Amino acid sequence: MVGLAVAPLTSGSAQGGERQRGAQRQGGGGRMDRAQLEQRFRQRLASLLRTQLGLNDDQMRQLSDVNQRFDLQRRELNRREMMTRRTLREEVLKHDSADVGRVDELLKEQFKIERERIDLTEAEQRDLSKFLTPVQRARYLGVQEQIRREMDQIRGRGMQPMGEPPAGVRARRPPPA
Repeated sequence: MVGLAVAPLTSGSAQGGERQRGAQRQGGGGRMDRAQLEQRFRQRLASLLRTQLGLNDDQMRQLSDVNQRFDLQRRELNRREMMTRRTLREEVLKHDSADVGRVDELLKEQFKIERERIDLTEAEQRDLSKFLTPVQRARYLGVQEQIRREMDQIRGRGMQPMGEPPAGVRARRPPPA
């Protein structure tokens, strides 16, 4: 997940596109509102990181550089994960008519994406270790996770109770035996 905390430091984020589409659907100003929201988010995030991690100006600049280098890969992973989860959910909701071979492929893809996410995080941590202490890096991971959870809640993707379909998805009950 995700580098939700880091992407907005340097450029418009994938989440910004969602905000823009939401603002347009609600009759908002679109691009101007999005740009203002992203700018405010970047400022608040930079302030939060500076405070939580105790960063100086040079460290903030280096952090922004690292974020920029990893942002594209992180976005691509997030896109692939979203597509894979959506396709898997659609297939599983078919119940008895689900293509088990396809479900198996999608499960393997999910694990592959998770491994790639771990590799990406390790590479990012190696770069961060050049200018952040281990404690700062641990706090940074905590801030990333906190923002990731908040973004999921904003998008309505909070945790679902076990056995419950995601919001907006009607479960199809299997026929009685």
